[in-house]
Order: sequence, then C-alpha cells, then structure tokens
Amino acid sequence: MRKIQQIAEMMVLAALYFTLTFMLAPISFLPFQVRVSDALIMLSAVLGLPAVYGVFLGCFFANFFPVGYPPNPLDIAFGSLANLIASYTVYRICYNRLSKIRVVFSSVVSSLIISLIVGSYLPILILPGFSWWDVVWAGYVGVLPGELIAQSAIGSALVLALAKIPSLRRYFKQKS
Repeated sequence: MRKIQQIAEMMVLAALYFTLTFMLAPISFLPFQVRVSDALIMLSAVLGLPAVYGVFLGCFFANFFPVGYPPNPLDIAFGSLANLIASYTVYRICYNRLSKIRVVFSSVVSSLIISLIVGSYLPILILPGFSWWDVVWAGYVGVLPGELIAQSAIGSALVLALAKIPSLRRYFKQKS
C-alpha cells in the first residue's frame, strides 16, 4: 500500500509541476525566468523520493511541451536532470532532519545547482553566436534570482508553513 501512495504522490507532484509551469509560461521560460513550479522541489525535504521523481517528471514534460516554443532536446534532458539533482540534494540535506536552517540552506544549494546547469546551456538555446559574457549574464544572472525566489522564498516558506499545521505534523519528521 505504501508503494501505491508514493507513486500517487509522485504523479500528483509531476502534474502540479507541469500545470504551474504551463499556467505561468510567460515567466517560466527564457533567460530571465521565475519558474514558480521549482518551489515544489522543496517538498523533497518532506515527501522524500516521490517528490524528487515527481518534480523530475514534471520538469521533463514541461520542457517537452513548452508554451510558444518548440521543444529543445538540450532543455528537456539537462533541465530535467538539473531538477533531479537539485531535488535529490534537498532530500539528502533535509529528509528526516527538517529544520529551518536545513530548509533554507538546501534551497540556496538547490538554486545554485539549477542555475549552474540551466544557466550553462540556456544562452546556447537563445543567443546565436553567444560569448562567455552571455553565459554569465543571460545564463547565471538570469536564472539564479528566479530560482532563489521560487525555492528560497516560496518553497522554503511552503515547507515551513506546512510543518506548523498540527494535522500535517505527522508527515514532517523534524529534528528535535
């Protein structure tokens, strides 16, 4: 029964990630982006591996069906991989050891991971004849602020707020 619940959690998170990205497409793509759906990465701190795989799948499908743009194999592969690595990192730092410091720290680390991976290939997709400066400016500087907003501000606040709801407390294995 637990396996079925984990698969259901994974599928719900994948669908939610895809839906948020799709609904907020104007700010979810291009060099300066705030992919609000990346806030769901932080749920890996609480839900564990189902959240890790859910945001990976959600990102895969969101990048496979981008609104207004043709799908790009580079974005499908590396964007999804970035989410997998970032959410797994959050899981390893926080799962069963939930604390405010761990949540905030993991959100920053996760934001840096996505910014480095996505920021490295994004200028290739957007700017023909890109330079190193384009990678720094359009890639890293364009992605990092949005990731910090999505994960550190929204995602961390979501996890910490959910942890305070008494009826949900049993799902949050907090460090004493």
